[in-house]
Amino acid sequence: MREDMFKVIVERPRWGSRHAARSKLRHDKVPDRKHATGRRMVLESEGWTKCLNENLAPLKRYLNKQVGRPWDKVYSEISEQLDTSSTVKQHVRDHLTDFILVKVTVEGDGSFMASNHWGRPMAPNQWWAKLYVDPNDGLIKRTDKLCRKLGLQHYRDKLRDDRKRRVRGERVHNLRCLTDTRALVKLKGCWFQVDTDYPPVDRYGYRLSGRALFEALSVREAEPNPHWRIIAKHQLDKKELKTQKLSND
Repeated sequence: MREDMFKVIVERPRWGSRHAARSKLRHDKVPDRKHATGRRMVLESEGWTKCLNENLAPLKRYLNKQVGRPWDKVYSEISEQLDTSSTVKQHVRDHLTDFILVKVTVEGDGSFMASNHWGRPMAPNQWWAKLYVDPNDGLIKRTDKLCRKLGLQHYRDKLRDDRKRRVRGERVHNLRCLTDTRALVKLKGCWFQVDTDYPPVDRYGYRLSGRALFEALSVREAEPNPHWRIIAKHQLDKKELKTQKLSND
């Protein structure tokens, strides 16, 4: 593992650092209260405060390159750069289970089983992580290859197929996706271009599409989501409507 892995992971600023304006932080509007911290005032005025926003992509790429290696050696390399000396480092270590399943067991009938975050056992076709630690030899292996070996459909493949089937079966005429973060939405008979900072997902982290995406982009201001937000929205002019071959009612 690269020596500056911790710096690369936490290089992204904390999300929500500009939720409240400075004027809201300086003036306490609650009567009979002598002192209030900035965190409390932001929480009262905006509904949420700052949260950690690590860039975990380098850690994910590193784990994907360790397929076939013993998990104990890989974990030792990670611990050298991400020890428990700080809260942020420990928080990053807690994300390891999102990318690799460590607590995997083999049942008496030879079937593989792992536990989710709530301790409920799951078969390989329900594993969300792309990697797992084989309890037989302690090596890091891919879950999709295990599913193919056992004749099961991988969890991610099932989600992809369900999403394609849902999009084909539920065509929304008032929505046109241009990119992952830009879409055209028809609201009250007029077309708008909506831009988001990240691809829209639900509260579980799954990509939105079809009717769910249309509803999320339509009422986004009233339903904040920590994973993404609308950063720009404007009504299409005549030139843009002609370019997109659209027309208002």
